[in-house]
Amino acid sequence: MAGNLDVKKDFEIFKLDSDFIYFDSASTTLVPKIAVEATTIFLDTVIASARRGAHSLAVKGGSIVKDVRETLAAFLKGEPSSLSFQKSIPSAVASLAFGFDWKHKKKDKIIISQNEDNSVYISLLRAAEILNLDVDIIPLEDDGTISLEFLEHSINDKTGIVAIGHTIPGIGTVNPISKAADIIHSHDAILLTDATRSVGLTQNSPVNLGSDILVFSANIGLMGPPGLAIQWITPELGNDHTPGILGGTSVSIIQDKTYETAFQPHKFESGYINIPAIAGLGSSIKYLSNLHERGLTSHIKNISNYMKKRLVEVPSLTLYGNPNEMSTIFGFNLGNSNEMGCHDIALFLDESHIAVRSGYICAHPIIQSITDGGLVQVSTHVYNTIDDIDRLADTLTTISEQLL
Repeated sequence: MAGNLDVKKDFEIFKLDSDFIYFDSASTTLVPKIAVEATTIFLDTVIASARRGAHSLAVKGGSIVKDVRETLAAFLKGEPSSLSFQKSIPSAVASLAFGFDWKHKKKDKIIISQNEDNSVYISLLRAAEILNLDVDIIPLEDDGTISLEFLEHSINDKTGIVAIGHTIPGIGTVNPISKAADIIHSHDAILLTDATRSVGLTQNSPVNLGSDILVFSANIGLMGPPGLAIQWITPELGNDHTPGILGGTSVSIIQDKTYETAFQPHKFESGYINIPAIAGLGSSIKYLSNLHERGLTSHIKNISNYMKKRLVEVPSLTLYGNPNEMSTIFGFNLGNSNEMGCHDIALFLDESHIAVRSGYICAHPIIQSITDGGLVQVSTHVYNTIDDIDRLADTLTTISEQLL
């Protein structure tokens, strides 16, 4: 059995250390050299902000943003006007919550799934504190997915926003987004979905899940440079919604104490957007599209099946959740936390040039519901191989047999 793609040559970090294995892609994905080069070229030759100025460099900067937006829209099978470039997921979520017309819509409740990343979870909790909104937390089933039964009992016509992530951090289980969307829309509420850990890694685009708003990092599945987030919004909601955070070219007319917002997607892009990262993302999307043509989905399937097979063979390893054949995230511990903590395991692996994530991985509610001391998260992408997995499993076996 073997993975069918060999791409390590496309990532400079493997040239620096040919023995290095990277299993932390769900936190920060490695960026291909062509994307790094595109970012560098922009900084060396353009630098000017998009939509600011009539000189040739400013126009070129604007053209780059337009082209990348169209490239991403084609990749996701969506409309360019629905996609906006964001500073971060928390700022995009905050702008949604503070811009939602709670009073006019007669809504006063937010529902958040327990398995949300902190970027969404805490942003909505803080908005609820300031706006004096009620909050319900959807508990989880045994496999880590949301309880649809609880959602049906909790949601009512006072519910404005429901946040349910797609692929769950820490354990990689996939939530039933389409079923949840039917429940949520029957109460005239909107569904916000964090698609960071699935976008770019599957054949199906997340714009077809049934969510009203998607947020995701440009750096995880899409392999773009860090420091850039993306929001997709349905055309209907995008036309109707006024963001809670405005400024810069997100407004078109300002007179004394009044203003008018720009048309979408520009009204969602307040202040200076990260054009160097956007320039790199354009090359990443083209690189990723080529990988899909070469069999990325089959490669991930091979890697996922082999990862699960080898991990369950490791003595004293507890594998959390229920990974399937397309899982790219695996969470586990060795023994119990009194014998060896997850950070200790990560440090031992690091000594063997294997990078993994450990702890609560910025998803405290879901991880604390599984294990008190955090877990080890192993996450894969195209550059991982069968040999990488064998080295990981063999090293974990050594740790288990010699240190537990």
